Amino acid sequence: MWPFVCANSIPFSYSSSLTTGVYKTRFAEDNRLVFFIKQQPSFQVAFVNPFATDADSKPLSRLSAQERQEVIDYCRYRLGIETELKTQDELDNCEGASP
Repeated sequence: MWPFVCANSIPFSYSSSLTTGVYKTRFAEDNRLVFFIKQQPSFQVAFVNPFATDADSKPLSRLSAQERQEVIDYCRYRLGIETELKTQDELDNCEGASP
């Protein structure tokens, strides 16, 4: 019975990691992990939600290359929004669609 359970749990955990993502909120008093169903499969599991914070949003011109990529990934996999993040409007659209 044990080999059967192990054999069936491996594909399940593999497929769930393709379709499930997580990010940590960054609020002053209430930080938690938020799990979500990805809009498209990806091997990436941990994401950064730049909008789940008490701090004011940075304008696009002040985002580093890494922060831009984090926003692009979050918008694509969490929100289903494909963007290259070249304009402030694209950043605002992602922020407005974020739950």
